[in-house]
Amino acid sequence: MSTTQRQEQILEILKERSFITVRELSEITFTSPSSVRRDLAFLQSNGLVQRTHGGVVAVESVKNVASFPDRFKKNVKEKRAIAQSASRFLKDGQTVLLDSSSTVTFLLPYIAKFKRISLFTNNLITATRAIEMGIDTHCLGGRSLNGSAILSGISTYHALDEITVDVLFFSSQSLSDDGVISDSTEEENYLRKLMLKGAKKKIFLCDSSKFHASSTYKLCTLNDVDEAIFDVEREQL
Repeated sequence: MSTTQRQEQILEILKERSFITVRELSEITFTSPSSVRRDLAFLQSNGLVQRTHGGVVAVESVKNVASFPDRFKKNVKEKRAIAQSASRFLKDGQTVLLDSSSTVTFLLPYIAKFKRISLFTNNLITATRAIEMGIDTHCLGGRSLNGSAILSGISTYHALDEITVDVLFFSSQSLSDDGVISDSTEEENYLRKLMLKGAKKKIFLCDSSKFHASSTYKLCTLNDVDEAIFDVEREQL
């Protein structure tokens, strides 16, 4: 296989997978890891991929954030498993804060089983579904972020400053191998920082498609959260 053909194959693989390691590419293309790294260096210099520790992601997967409905439909099995595991931290009478991610929305059926839970969120879709399930729901004010169901702005900041919750469930776009949690959307990342500040217990939910990746804006590290829940052990990938 010529270098050009191999580079095209790498780009085709990245259309299907958000991340792949150098070792996996080496096995798939029957090429040495050093040759794969040279290919990745060339592709990155042309703005086609972004290299990360141990692997590579497509530029589009970093720059283009899917809409909430599209994200909600991805990795459903994994997100349900994560939500089931995270539900052990729910108790009657809690105040619960959910961020704008699709992953935390899968917690709603479990929240609905408990009594006297007060739920806060800045996601209109999450809030609507919670109301339909009979959950005492508080929608954080603000404006629509880029025409989405996510609320942001000064009103949202003020609302978050005024509350302290028992537990925050949140997710993010990327989790690097050294435990850094990050996102490509500056505004949502800032909102999550405010949420972390006002939460007594912080629970990070993350499916394995976000492993081995990093985004522009750092939120925190795994050492800054009380619990991190995954669909598989990180060491397995």
